[in-house]
Parts: sequence; C-alpha cells; structure tokens
Amino acid sequence: MSRRTNIRPRLLHGNSRKLTVCGFLFLFVICVWHLGPGSQHLPGSHDGFLTAAFHPTLSDQSQSLPPDATPFATRILREMMATIRYALIAMSLAVPAGMVLGFFASTAWWPRGPGRGPLRALLHPLHFLIRLLITLMRSIHELIWALFFLAALGSDPLTACIALALPFAGTLAKVFSEIIDELPSQARDQALSSGTGPIQAFFTTLIPQSFPDMATYTLYRFECALRSSAVLGFIGIETIGLSIQKSFENNFYNELWTELYLLVSVIMLVDILGAALRKRLNTIPSRRAPVPDLAHNDPRFLRALRKSSPRFLLPRVVFLATFASTLLAWFPQLIAIEATPLLRSAETLDRGERITRFIDKMTPQPVREGGTWCDAGTWAAQLWADPGKEALLNTLSIATAAILIAAMAAWIFLPWASRNLANARPFHAFHGNPHWLSSLLWKSCGMITRALFLLSRAIPEYIIAYLLIGLLGISAWPLVLALAIHNFGILGRLWGEVIENQAPHAARHIVQSGGSRIQSYLHSYVPESFNRFILYLFYRWETCVREATILGMLGVVSLGYHIQLARNFSRAYDEMLFYVLLGAAMIFIGDILSFFLRRFLTRS
Repeated sequence: MSRRTNIRPRLLHGNSRKLTVCGFLFLFVICVWHLGPGSQHLPGSHDGFLTAAFHPTLSDQSQSLPPDATPFATRILREMMATIRYALIAMSLAVPAGMVLGFFASTAWWPRGPGRGPLRALLHPLHFLIRLLITLMRSIHELIWALFFLAALGSDPLTACIALALPFAGTLAKVFSEIIDELPSQARDQALSSGTGPIQAFFTTLIPQSFPDMATYTLYRFECALRSSAVLGFIGIETIGLSIQKSFENNFYNELWTELYLLVSVIMLVDILGAALRKRLNTIPSRRAPVPDLAHNDPRFLRALRKSSPRFLLPRVVFLATFASTLLAWFPQLIAIEATPLLRSAETLDRGERITRFIDKMTPQPVREGGTWCDAGTWAAQLWADPGKEALLNTLSIATAAILIAAMAAWIFLPWASRNLANARPFHAFHGNPHWLSSLLWKSCGMITRALFLLSRAIPEYIIAYLLIGLLGISAWPLVLALAIHNFGILGRLWGEVIENQAPHAARHIVQSGGSRIQSYLHSYVPESFNRFILYLFYRWETCVREATILGMLGVVSLGYHIQLARNFSRAYDEMLFYVLLGAAMIFIGDILSFFLRRFLTRS
C-alpha cells in the first residue's frame, strides 16, 4: 500500500504538465472544428495596402477637401493628443479607486492575534463583496461600459473616460491587492510585535515594499489605456481611432499607415519608459558621496548623510511629468491650450431624464410591459436558446483558439528573446571571447525578437481585427488572428519576465554539461516556470473573452454582434445587458477553472 502511495505522486509530477498540454491541444482542435473555414467571399481589391506601409504621408490624400481645412499632420497630432488626454484622465480616476478597492481586497491589514477572531469574521463578508465587485468591474469590456454610459449620461468625453476608468480600477485593485498579499510579512510582523497597529504597520511596511511593482504596473495599465482610448474613436469619440477608421474606409492607405505608425510609436515609447523605470526601481543605487567621518550626534553628519543619499533621477522625472500631464489633461486652459470640453453644456435631454429612461430600458421587456420578475426567466431562456448559446460558443471558441495560437507562438519565440539564451556565451558559461560576428548576430536576434513582441502588442486588437476583416472578409478567423497577434506580444513579455527572473542555475548546468540552448530551455526553464505560464495564460484568456465579445461588433456572429444589433436597431439595452452578463459569467467560470488547475499543478 505504501509503495503505491509513493509511486502515485511521482507519476502525477511527471504527467500533469503533459496532460495539461494535451488538454489544451484537444481544446484547440475542438475550437477550430467549431469555427469552421474562413470567409469564402473575399472583399473587394485592396491593392496598395501593404506597399503603402513604405510610403506614409503627412498630407491629405483626399482631393475634395476645402482650402481652409485643417492639414492632415495637424489633425492627427491633435487626435493623438486627445487619445493621450483621455487615457490620462481615465487613469487619474482609476488609480485612486484601484488603491482604495485594493486596500479592502487585501487581507494584509487585518488584525491578528488572540481575541481578534470576531473582527476578522466580520471582515470576511466585506472582503468577498469587494472581490466580487472588482471582478464584475473588470469582466465587462471598457467599450461596453462606454456604450452604456454614453447612452445613460450623454456623449461627453468625460463619460467615455469614466467608462475606461471603471474596468481599469477593477484590474488595478486586483493586482495591487495580490502584490501586497504576496509580500514577505517579516517587516509587518516586527512592527506589530513592537506595538504598532495593523493599519499603521500596513502603510509603513508593506506599501513601501510594494511601491516599485505598483508603480511599474500602473505605467503598463496606462499603455493599455492608450490602446483603449484609441478604440473609442470607433464609437464616435474624436481620438486617433476615428481617423484610422475613416482612412481605411476611404482607401487612403498612406494616411492609414501614418496614423498607425504614430499610435505605435507613442505606445512603444511608454513601454520603453516603463521598462527603464522598472529597472531603476528594482536596482539599489550607490551613494553620491562617501559617508562623512563625523560623530553621529553631530548635526553636520545628518545633513551630509542626506546630501549623499542615493537617488535615481528617472522616477522623480516620471512622477513630476505624470502629475503635470494629468493636471493639463483635466485643465488645458491653464496654459491656454484649445481642447474639446470634457462636459458639453448643450444636451437634447436633461441628464436626469436620460438616466431614468436608460434604467427603464435596462429592465427586461416583459417586466417593463407590466409583468413580474418571474416573466424575466422565460424571456432570458428564449434569448439563451435562440442567439445566446450559439453566440457564447462562438465567443469562447474565438478567444480560446486565439490564446492557444498566441501561447504556441510565444513559447517557440521565447528562447530567442531571452538575454541568457540569445547570447554568444549563454549564461557566460565559458571563458574566452566569442567572435564579434557571432556576438552581433545573437544580440540582433534577441533585439529583433523582443521588438517583435513589442510591435505586436502595440496595436489594439480592435484595430487589427478591423483591418483584417477589410482585407480577408467577414469570418471568425480575422478576429482569432487579431487576438493571437496582440496576445503573442503580451505573453512574450510576461513569460519573458518569468524566465528572466528565474534562477538560472539548472539551465546553466545543462549548458555547461554540453547541452544546447534549446535543451536548457525545455528541460529547465519551461518545467520550473510552467505554473506561472498557466497563470498568465488564463489571465490573458480572460482578456480574450472580453475582447472577443467586443470584436463581434465588427460583424462576426458572437456576443458582440448581438450587442451591436440590440443597440443599433431597437435600443434594447435589456438584451445588451443579457449578452454582456453571459460573457462576464464565462470569465467567472474561467477564474474558478484557473484556480483549480493551478492548485492541481502545484500539488502534483
């Protein structure tokens, strides 16, 4: 009996990762079979689309513009500044909300020790409700929130910014709380043992430790906010996305590529800045001058010690620039900048009346027409049976196929982006200087692969899908490809950070024993990072479900397609809410599956 008990964990340990990978491959085959072939009716000719990438323009291609029209270069710069402005306003709302919700979603500030059990029991329901709230906030895509908010509050830019801020606040709260809860507790415990209160210990020990991770993740969310702000142009908000849509519809491909290059350049600049800030915050700087040889009780010692204290300039510059930019985003009139008002005074309906009508339309139709809430069950069952079930299956198939394609591609490219592996001397395992040409080739290989990751995640999925549908025709596969391209870059970055932060001893030993780079990657990096890979895979799958819901608004039968139909033809906001909640329910289920799968892999 004991022999069987000892063998079973070893079998699980050897086979759990293989079973997981085989399960994903089987799921991918099912999704491909369900989605079927691509479009059999290709769109009209798009000659010159790819060649225009080499000939961007700074002038208008349209010949029918009046002489006094705003020049093209001025127009797109103005729209790019509006894109940045709305992203800054959204983040200025999301960060404080995320910090407050993240505080209540964390358990690190809870009182500990004997006699605190009843208080902790009272905090458990609050913790559950906050977790449920932030999950609901981030489960619904910002574009869906924008559609609801614009219908309820009017077409003000501030309304769109609030819609962006809502899911971002939920995501920030989740990440902030997890960063804090995973920190070592020794400093907090020491503060508590010295008589400090739990909340005071939380703010004096855990918050300073978590600040570098929170700051760099906030900058990453700003990069995401830029992409989301650009996509607002496709629902009528004057951002760079609106120009991209108009240029593509009018076959002005030279203009289109200019707009894409501008958007990608700004996002890549933010990404590079975030990488530099992360490096600075995670590095201990050296002192600017030696510690003075003075008595510790000498006042000059403290002044000299303060002057020689280590400092990094970049975090200060980023903080001050962020504060100034956010202030100008809210109040551009401070330096006489002409900008679109955040709130427009002229409204066709009173705001209170608009909200009342919106809430009334959100109520299920049979209840609104004099029935009871019992009738809403029949109404929901009919929506589920006719379009809902098929739309949900299509959405899940698109999201799942996309994330698995992205994962396979990122897994293949990852070793060529690693600074330890894509090196003429991997892990610096051997002495001597390699040939300069070999060093140059390996360094170029790593830089090109990392640039490919960065470029693929810089363009929003919605814009990629919009362009691919125009080029390839309406089917599910342009959506799958758009999501796969974008998530390939994101998984490449996230997984790359995992293996860069992993201790390289085992991989170095394989190389020193005569193994190749690929062998060290497959037999060391991948097994040791597998659980973290799965964590990020499910995190991005959750995002893909949200994005696949939205991409259906481009004409592919999914939840987003029916959301668009309900919005455009009948203003049936009750049906819109039903389809949105279907997608949110799938994300809840995905969270549960992710939790149990990670626990199974950890135990095995």
